[in-house]
Amino acid sequence: MDAVVIPEPGHVEVRRIAKPRPGAFEALVRIETCGLCGTTDRHIVEGTQAHHPKDQYPAVLGHESVGTVVEVGERVTSFKPGDRVTRAASIFPGEQRDDVYSAWGGFAEYGLVRDVTALVASGREDLRDDWVGSRQIIAPEGLDPLDAALAISLSEIASWTWKLGALGAQSMVIGGTGLAGCAMCVFARLAGATPIIAMGRRDDRLELMRQLGADETINSREQDVPEAVRALTHGVGAAWFAEATGVDEVFVTGLRCLAPGGTAAIYGAPVGYRYTLAMKGAPGDFAVRLVCPEEHRSYARVCSLLMSGAIDATLFRTHVWDGLDQLPTALEQQAAGAVVKGFVRIG
Repeated sequence: MDAVVIPEPGHVEVRRIAKPRPGAFEALVRIETCGLCGTTDRHIVEGTQAHHPKDQYPAVLGHESVGTVVEVGERVTSFKPGDRVTRAASIFPGEQRDDVYSAWGGFAEYGLVRDVTALVASGREDLRDDWVGSRQIIAPEGLDPLDAALAISLSEIASWTWKLGALGAQSMVIGGTGLAGCAMCVFARLAGATPIIAMGRRDDRLELMRQLGADETINSREQDVPEAVRALTHGVGAAWFAEATGVDEVFVTGLRCLAPGGTAAIYGAPVGYRYTLAMKGAPGDFAVRLVCPEEHRSYARVCSLLMSGAIDATLFRTHVWDGLDQLPTALEQQAAGAVVKGFVRIG
């Protein structure tokens, strides 16, 4: 079968690899589409992803796949042929096959999902909270494959936002105008935050964030951001700063936007997983919070919001590429800043 392989950092190719064969507790999935992640996939291609070891190349890229089950192992109870499922992996994370490693492996024609429920029932208690299998979920019937894939990303951001707790009537500055920042506008609004202030460098994206729920926008190229935030919060500053870029400069600016007692919450993943805790200009009393999202716990709710029209998928889905051979083009367009969220159609 065909798969997108990163033979070494900086190179991308479509390569023929062995089609996976399902074990007793696994199901084979024909992958229909896979989302392109602006952080993890890009960092793996560049060779800078902290959780992907440098000695695990070549690797099959892609962790936001959606496809249809076509075959099940003899002990599978949770999946059946025809189910549309998320995050099928051509090679499971942490494994290799024929000297090819896994970067989850969703940019491929086929992948596997693991039946955690059946495994636990068989006595594998160690897999009850299996990170991989718990995120391989059956999508609702009638949900378009592209929307089912979009829901993977949105569910991660929804989980992150909602894990902050009750946001009712609390001000929030969102730093960054990529997919994460845009989606935070939606989910912070649903959590009751107000006012929501979007901060970024692109007027077109700031306008999109207004459509998605931001009350105010600040162009950081044109305005002093902390000063503008205080003007919008009666001189107090924001209760929350949501860091959505993985850029140290944005994090430092966000600290200066906080009100006394405010919290800077980290979603972005900087290269090297390091931020600078710059105290100058920050309030004397503030907190920094790192939140681990659990998209599998919010996936069903996000799918419901998409299917009801409460979330307009077309505002996020700016690009669809046909065929695995379009991955280099997709990566170029993503690097140029043209893409909010893009997907490769595979089958």
